Amino acid sequence: MNKKTSNPYLRDGVDVYLNTEDGDVTFVYLSTRKRLHLRCHPILVQTLALMTGKFSFEDIKSWIEDNNPQNLPNNAFEKFLDYLISKNIVVNKNYIEDINLPNEYKNFIVKQLNFLMDILDSVKDVEKVQQKIYNAKIAIFGIGAIGGWIGQQLAMMGFINFKLFDFDIVERTDKSRHCYYKHNEIGTEKTTVFADHLRSINPMINIESFNISLNIDTNLNDYLYDVDFIINAADEPYIGYTSLKLSRYCVSTLKPLFIAGGFDAHLASIGELIIPNVTPCSDCYANYFQKALENWKPIVHPVENRSIAFGGINSMSVFSASTSSLTILKYFINEENINEIGGRGEFLFPNYNLDTFEVYRNAECRVCKNKTAP
Repeated sequence: MNKKTSNPYLRDGVDVYLNTEDGDVTFVYLSTRKRLHLRCHPILVQTLALMTGKFSFEDIKSWIEDNNPQNLPNNAFEKFLDYLISKNIVVNKNYIEDINLPNEYKNFIVKQLNFLMDILDSVKDVEKVQQKIYNAKIAIFGIGAIGGWIGQQLAMMGFINFKLFDFDIVERTDKSRHCYYKHNEIGTEKTTVFADHLRSINPMINIESFNISLNIDTNLNDYLYDVDFIINAADEPYIGYTSLKLSRYCVSTLKPLFIAGGFDAHLASIGELIIPNVTPCSDCYANYFQKALENWKPIVHPVENRSIAFGGINSMSVFSASTSSLTILKYFINEENINEIGGRGEFLFPNYNLDTFEVYRNAECRVCKNKTAP
């Protein structure tokens, strides 16, 4: 923002509490509840009422000159405004127009842009993050109860480039847990139905669909060579197997991976963000669980095929998908500063409690040992 050519605008996402007599002012960022306390000359506090986007920098300076007591330095307002701009409290009123993205796209995610203004330090930072989202290509393996909800939420965040992987078709029982099926689509390939659903959210979305299962012979690089971020919600044949395969590929190619959903007992799981050579990989997690469960020896269940008896509820899927989507968004906001400690959260409905635990990189891991962040 060029303060001398723009009309200063106190952002809608910032509340102001002030005492004009002694110059105390508190700014509250509504999306984060962050507070900023200042003490400054009362005449400067009064200029906040003029920062509506109607008055220019020179207009406000002229007002100060007409009301300026002799003890206020000439450059005090300029320094005050510089500080407010640096804290993303004051912007150009039409700051959305300054973001270098298509207008149709900006109109679609304008609420998110305003939210990011509270999280980040400047319009340029918001532009940088949303451009990364706009340009990123996302691969989703498994688009059922978890993967479908994640894909829908990412589409609503402005992700527009997807590769979808699922070999299954829509079944009658899917309707109570999935976000995108209609009754007349029963028997249709999930990838086809979900692609149509995403395009109905945002016509700008680009989709490649693959009706395949993820197995030991799948050559991942044939499909993922141009992908920026991978999500695994494929629980067949088993989430642990599919995650190990994807994680090993991602460690070798330095692609980030998020593992979501499909865990045993249908807990609402907050999954694992795997950043190659920074966080634990899936082999590290497998080693952790092998040690944690070494004394747990359940007896063999007398019923061989119990999958039809496992329960599921839509709200648990949405909870898991929402936390997963926020974790992915957080990565795109601040991928340079990812916590090296991994972990998982599990929400068990009867206890209404979220349990979390930490997992560290295994120094002896045969996949990511002796590798460091580039």
